[in-house]
Amino acid sequence: MSGLSLGLDVGGTRTRAVLLDAAGAVHGRGEAGGGNPAGHGAQAALVQLSAAVRDALGATGRERVTDCLVGLAGYRALPDPQEFADRCRAAFGLRCPVRLVPDAVPALAAGGVEHGTGTVLIAGTGSVCVGLTDHHVRGQEGGLGWLLGDEGSGFWLGRAALQHALRAPQDPLGAAVLAHCRATTPTELVCWAYADSPRRLAALAPLVTRAADRGEAAALALTHRAAADLAALARTAARPGEPLVLAGSVATAPGPLRTELLTLLADFAPRLPVTDAATAAARLARLARSS
Repeated sequence: MSGLSLGLDVGGTRTRAVLLDAAGAVHGRGEAGGGNPAGHGAQAALVQLSAAVRDALGATGRERVTDCLVGLAGYRALPDPQEFADRCRAAFGLRCPVRLVPDAVPALAAGGVEHGTGTVLIAGTGSVCVGLTDHHVRGQEGGLGWLLGDEGSGFWLGRAALQHALRAPQDPLGAAVLAHCRATTPTELVCWAYADSPRRLAALAPLVTRAADRGEAAALALTHRAAADLAALARTAARPGEPLVLAGSVATAPGPLRTELLTLLADFAPRLPVTDAATAAARLARLARSS
């Protein structure tokens, strides 16, 4: 039997794993919670990564995995990436080495740029723009997390929606936020906001995008500002003539925000993903061994 390649796409909200054979056929998929070690801690992150891998492998013997690449949000926060990669290998029960890279590497490949040179604008739970040359990071803008940055991200949209609900609880977006948080008063809404990790505010972002789809003025104003912030972030890192790939649920989901972002960046001809980042990671894992 031929060897299998395992790829992981690890974000702040979700971890996805894909198992591919030499022909590129999918043999398994797995999903778990957020595995960004900067936001969850290394040990908690490993639990989520391992769960996604376990689901992807199913009954497949781990000895069949010959290549593994993990695209990790929060890579820069690791004091020793190789040590974390070794811990991943042990936790996954693999015989092959685990290669750890920033999540921008498979995100760029997911946009069809497998040669590894270009720029990725990632807007999911957080936001960051990364320039890559031959799969190596040459520069980064943003990526400072919920406390210091994440402009235009799911967290940013969620926080803005919460602030709007406190000011205008009776309008459609405000009412939707209150209902989601099971709150009936501003005090209850504030209590909900501070009751858990700040990143939970990103769960409110879909309320904004759905309201914008319906043409609601407050939501459209928020998506307009988010698109402008993300476009400005991209322009600080993107190079004319090189590919620019959009990644993350906020930047790529159909709707007014994506439409405006594509318009604002039209001179860079931004690309949308042609596959998911976990599948791209599995492909890169095999390519790296064969090159």
